[in-house]
Amino acid sequence: MRIEDLEAQLDDFDFERRKTAFLKLSEAYWRGEISFPPPRPVVNLHFHTFFSFNACGYSPLHIVWRAKKEGLSVAGSVDFDVLDALEEFRFGGFTLGLPVVSGLETRIYLPEFRNEELSSPNEPGIAYYMGNGFVRLPEEGTRAFETLRKLKRIAQERNKKIIARVNAYLQEATIDYEADVLPLTPSHNPTERHIVVAYARRAESVFPNPQDRARFWAEKLGVREEEIRALEKDRASFYDFIRSRLMKFGGVGYVQPDVGDFPRIQEVNEMILSAGAIPSFSWLDGTRSGEADPERLVAFCEANGVETFFLIPDRNWNIPEDEERKLKVRKLYEFVETARKHHFPVFVGTELNRYGQKFVDDFDSPYLAPLAPFFLESAWVLWGHTVLAMSSGRGYTSDWARRTFKSRATKNQFFARVGRCTEASWEAVRKLGERSTESLLQEFGG
Repeated sequence: MRIEDLEAQLDDFDFERRKTAFLKLSEAYWRGEISFPPPRPVVNLHFHTFFSFNACGYSPLHIVWRAKKEGLSVAGSVDFDVLDALEEFRFGGFTLGLPVVSGLETRIYLPEFRNEELSSPNEPGIAYYMGNGFVRLPEEGTRAFETLRKLKRIAQERNKKIIARVNAYLQEATIDYEADVLPLTPSHNPTERHIVVAYARRAESVFPNPQDRARFWAEKLGVREEEIRALEKDRASFYDFIRSRLMKFGGVGYVQPDVGDFPRIQEVNEMILSAGAIPSFSWLDGTRSGEADPERLVAFCEANGVETFFLIPDRNWNIPEDEERKLKVRKLYEFVETARKHHFPVFVGTELNRYGQKFVDDFDSPYLAPLAPFFLESAWVLWGHTVLAMSSGRGYTSDWARRTFKSRATKNQFFARVGRCTEASWEAVRKLGERSTESLLQEFGG
């Protein structure tokens, strides 16, 4: 079978089929039949997989394969409200010798910011929140397991409300949640983006004639037919336009969040910590009221169990309008410098859950180059945490770490050194776990 065919099979919803393809590709790589570049000083710790929504339809194994091909130093999976990618992503990374980490993204309600916007625009008090560096799944029957189930349930209930509203509005091109949306994801965890795809496909089915379809969308989205025809040439822009007009704030399908539905930070932290991961606060762009003062935000996070921050650099500099770009670049630097001053690692990535997003950030950009070493160092902290947590329960948020390190700065330095020096192999992780605290501190500092 050709390499291209095997790569296409990596996205099969059947795990055994994609695993078979992945192993064949991996064997070809280890035999020297496929060559990859050496690792570069670039990372992406925020790849959505097809277990939530990946714009390319990539499975966890496909992301690992491409990350290896493109020379990433560390790759990270992140999905909304599920950890379905965790074990597959780790299997892929260790098979290819690529450092990999896995995380989860959700939303929480912060009553302290009830009148201020954070990373969820137009929704005061609601923030995107993450756990990074998971090493195991919450055990069934535990509070952590129930919290994870709750996160998924909240999201799915909201999806159904959106569909009911949009169906009532579109009328001629309605969809069914079970029949049209759930089959788009292998683990029945659809997002708004899956819903958009389902509506676009239904419109194509109901209106096979392009003129009729353009007329339909023009009427429903409130624009001229020629604008629809232009948008349809760029799937990314068209899907985003449908989503913004129908499902986002101000759209007919928008569902105003009930703050009572969202968990509080303490509940989510408990789940994250119980699974050996690190609580991480998502920062948007610094232009929202709740993010305006980085010192205040970092102090709040430190007081509430947050250990790291996460952001998407591309949305803060890759902007066509000069004044907006200058503002957001300034805000980006202010926030990163504040986080660094207080010794908080900052993780970065591109998401890859929107059509047209980059596979990896342009770390050579003049806007990112000054920050790139810190972002890379933070990624090594996360990998160092992952391998020590996996091997011996001595991760970044462990009781052992609290006893051993007297400052964040010392802890960060230690875990970054562990990360840089530990290859992605089961043998290396096993040997690391067997070492005494004294031996680890002697080699890696602390």
